[in-house]
Amino acid sequence: SRQVAGGLAELIPDRERPDAWTLLIDGAPQSHVDLDDPAHLSFAYQRRLGHIIDLAAPPPQPLHVLHLGGGAFTLARYTAATRPRSTQQIVELDAPLVQLVRDHLPLDPQARVRVRATDAREGLGRFPDGWADLIIADVFSGARTPAHLTSAEFLAEVRRVLKPEGRYAAN
Repeated sequence: SRQVAGGLAELIPDRERPDAWTLLIDGAPQSHVDLDDPAHLSFAYQRRLGHIIDLAAPPPQPLHVLHLGGGAFTLARYTAATRPRSTQQIVELDAPLVQLVRDHLPLDPQARVRVRATDAREGLGRFPDGWADLIIADVFSGARTPAHLTSAEFLAEVRRVLKPEGRYAAN
């Protein structure tokens, strides 16, 4: 366990899957990762967002994906496993959480995933126009999405970064 910005983070081994883990923050399940099978999405919200990834482009067609909020990088792992040539960026504010995940649940070195420890709104602003096929927002402060990530101005930035046929999904 490690103290992170969001509280006490713990990685709990999955009793049914040999190299799978649940990320808890202050005792609440946040994410589930199966390192042996990154295409396995255990939580319902992960399956819903995985379905949106699949609708954006059928496997193995690569995508440019921006993840606002990273957790245990589950959806980036799913995308890399099902679309190996995808280019992905994760923007996660909680730098200690990013380090915990990197230390204990490392990304596949072949995956084209870059992680930036910064605020989602600030990170989004650094992307060029029309970069992303898909933007996934999965950002919480406690039980709520921060207000600056729900405004019309934020959504205008999302639209700017998306390709014309791009998609936006939020948990």
